[in-house]
Amino acid sequence: MIKTILLLSIFISSCFSNNISWYSSYNKALKDSHKQKKNLMIFISSKKTNKSNFVLSKYFMKQDYIEYINKNFICVLISVESKISYPIEMFYTTTFPSIFFASYKDESFLTHPIYDFKSKEDFKKILFSIDYK
Repeated sequence: MIKTILLLSIFISSCFSNNISWYSSYNKALKDSHKQKKNLMIFISSKKTNKSNFVLSKYFMKQDYIEYINKNFICVLISVESKISYPIEMFYTTTFPSIFFASYKDESFLTHPIYDFKSKEDFKKILFSIDYK
């Protein structure tokens, strides 16, 4: 009984949390994006810079647009140092962090990659301008 209550409370808290649902596997994210007909948001980071963690905490935790992102995108968090594969030739970058928005249909770019994080408002303008279907 206690396990059931604990699991239920974890489930409910995760449903109402204001954080991105990140995938760590590009292939799994791509497969699910096809099933759910959701485009991809690919966040590419590097352990060599602290800016990735700063951007993740400032732009992707407890923001008013997180629900919108989770509803409309499959999000992938990739560290270039990890052994998990992703199509590096498509999402090549030397600037970290970088965000790419790609179509679930053919992995084509939906907008230009984001390399510079000037303000949340600039990010929101780009985010809400993407035709997600």
